[in-house]
Amino acid sequence: MKLLRWSTLAALALSTPTVASSQEVAPFFEQARTVSYETYTDVQPEMMEEYFEILVAKYQGTDAPGWGLYRENSKVWYRITPLPNGLQSLVDVQAARNQGSQDFNERQAELFAQSWGTRLVQLYNAAPAMSVVPDGFSVADIQELPYNRVTIYYLDWDKAGDFRAALRERSALDREAGIDDFVLTAWNGGMGTPNQVVMIRVSAESAAADQGANRDARQAARASYQEDFRRLSQAMNDAAYHIERHDQGRIARLSHSPGH
Repeated sequence: MKLLRWSTLAALALSTPTVASSQEVAPFFEQARTVSYETYTDVQPEMMEEYFEILVAKYQGTDAPGWGLYRENSKVWYRITPLPNGLQSLVDVQAARNQGSQDFNERQAELFAQSWGTRLVQLYNAAPAMSVVPDGFSVADIQELPYNRVTIYYLDWDKAGDFRAALRERSALDREAGIDDFVLTAWNGGMGTPNQVVMIRVSAESAAADQGANRDARQAARASYQEDFRRLSQAMNDAAYHIERHDQGRIARLSHSPGH
């Protein structure tokens, strides 16, 4: 299937949950209550780069909905689009992209048709209580952290509640510890994902930073609750029937921020 129709997503996104407001929420989670998560496979890298270079040039300096383009490897890429107002944002993105495609020339249409083999569009909903971010953290801040260590948990139905409770408790411990340079965002799977899916993204300046100075800071901060951290992490693993792990790198020059 070349793409999942945006109209289908818009119609079904009526049930998309909103961010809980029981606590003060970092700006990031207001700006990205939901995200559109597009997975491109069988990518033709040179054509893909040319296609997104055209899109960036087309929307440069406009308020068109922004996106971040990420690469797992040469054949698997991702486009993540923040949807601050859920369904309305989804409709706005659909309208802007449909309008933009109306004046594609022959080369641009060719690139759209041939830059990738398949595209899967999914929605993920922000889970602030299961996340760890600095005070005042925003979408602009996460754009400065191009490396992402991604873990996706596919949960057993009867253990999904246990997983989320364990992750909430583990993240609360990390927030209380005040770990330097640690950003973990959690996302509940929504439309287009299998039932009971949670994605965790640990963002950093680079893989070297994540596995070097940042890891050392995490280990030092967690020394006082290491046993609890291990117990909760094991409970999370036990609740999943499959765990997928990979890295993603943000390609800044092929991404778009409104107004830039």
